[in-house]
Amino acid sequence: MQDRSECGTDATVSVGVTVTMSEASGSVRAGPEPRLEPPRLLGIFASWRLQAYGYTLAVFYAACLAYVYWLGAWLVNSSGVLLYHDFTNIWIAGTQALHGKAAAVYDQAAQMAAQEALVGAGQAVFSTWPYPPIYLLLLAPLGALSYVPAFMVWQLATLLGCVVVVYLIVQRREAIALVLASPFTICNILTGQSGFVMAMLLGASLLFLKHRPVLAGVFLGCLIYKPQFGILLPLALVAANEWRAFVSAGITVLILTGASILAFGTEPWMAFPGELAAQASGTVFGNASNQWGYFQTVYGLIRYLDHGPILAWLAQGLATSGTAVILWFVWRSSVRYPLKAATLSAAVLIATPYAFGYDMAAIVIPFAFLARDQIDRGMLKGEQTIMLGLFVASFSVLPAAGRSPIGALITLMLFYLILRRAFGASARPGIVQRFLGLFRISDA
Repeated sequence: MQDRSECGTDATVSVGVTVTMSEASGSVRAGPEPRLEPPRLLGIFASWRLQAYGYTLAVFYAACLAYVYWLGAWLVNSSGVLLYHDFTNIWIAGTQALHGKAAAVYDQAAQMAAQEALVGAGQAVFSTWPYPPIYLLLLAPLGALSYVPAFMVWQLATLLGCVVVVYLIVQRREAIALVLASPFTICNILTGQSGFVMAMLLGASLLFLKHRPVLAGVFLGCLIYKPQFGILLPLALVAANEWRAFVSAGITVLILTGASILAFGTEPWMAFPGELAAQASGTVFGNASNQWGYFQTVYGLIRYLDHGPILAWLAQGLATSGTAVILWFVWRSSVRYPLKAATLSAAVLIATPYAFGYDMAAIVIPFAFLARDQIDRGMLKGEQTIMLGLFVASFSVLPAAGRSPIGALITLMLFYLILRRAFGASARPGIVQRFLGLFRISDA
C-alpha cells in the first residue's frame, strides 16, 4: 500500500525463459495427464536472442536513466536540488525512525514538513504513511545514508534479491536478463518504490514452502508490511495443511511487532489505523477525482472506464471471491506444486483493490513458477503467443507514465494460463476444463 506510482508490470520472465521449454517437454508422469506435444518454438524465444534482447533493453533503460538524470528530471534537478519521488516519503520515514521520531511519520503535518524541508516548499506530494511500524525496521538503516546513495542502495539491493529469487525458481540465465528488461523494473526504479521487496518475499516464501516450511513462514510473515497482499495467503496454507508455515508466519509477525514496539514505542502503532483509514478514504473509498489508471486492479480498471464505485466494488468482489474459491481447490488438489505457487502468487495480485505499477513488479513470481512448470513438462499450444502478447502489452505503461491499468488485464490473463495448465490436461474434463477449452490460440 502506498503512493501512486508512475509505472506498472512484468510479463517477461516466463516469456523469455520458455526458450528451453520446448526442448524440455520430455516425459510426463503416468496417470491422467497425457504427454504434451511441444508446439513449434517461435524464433524470438531462442536462448541467445532472449538474453541479447533482455540485456539490450536493460542497457537502454540504464542509458535513459542517465539521460533523465543529466536533464535534471530524476533524483536532482539541474540546480542540484533534490526532486520528489515516492522514495522521498520512504527515506524520510527511515530517517525519522532512525533518530527516534517514528511517531512523527504518522503525523501528516510533520511528515509533510520533513519532506518539504528536503525537496522544497510545495514540492512534497504524499503526507500519509499507511504502512505498519514493522516496515520502519527495514527502512531505518537507509536513514544512515544521504538521500541519493540511499536511493541507489535501496533499489540495487532489493532488485538483486528479486533477481536471485527468480533465478532460483526458474534456474535459467534467461530469467535474469528478462527481469531486467521488464518495463516494471524500470518503473519501480524510477519511483524508488518497494516492488522488488514484495517480489523477493513472496517468491522466497513459495520457493521454500515445500521443503523448508518454517523458513517459508518467516518470509510470509515479513509480507505484513503490505497487508493488502496477504488476503489469500492464509487460505492457501490452510487448504494445503501447511501448518508449520502458518504458525511460523504468525510467530514472525508477533516478533516483528514486538521488535517495532521495543524500537519505536507504542505510539506509532496507535497512530497507524488512522493513517491507514486516511489513505483508504483518499483512494479506493473516496476521492472521485483520482487518476484511476494508476490502479493496476480490477477495481481501478472499472473506475478507469468511467464506471461508478458500486460496479467497481462488485467487480472487485467477484474477482477476489472467485480467485479465493479457485485457489482453495487448487491447493487442496494434486496439481503440480509450481502451478500451485503460480496460482497463489497471481491470485495475490488479483485479490486486492489497491495495487500500483510498482507493485506489479511482483508478477515476475507467478510467471517464474509458470516457466518452471513449462520447462519441466513442456508447453501447451498458444502459450508462446499469449506470453509474447503480454510482454508487448506491458510496455504500454511507459508512454502512459503508469496511468494505464494494463496490469489488471495481464494478471487475469496470466491466471487463465496457469489454470489452463493446472486443469486442462485432465482425462475427465469438468466445468473448469470445458471453460478453459473455449480459448484456443495456436502458435503455428
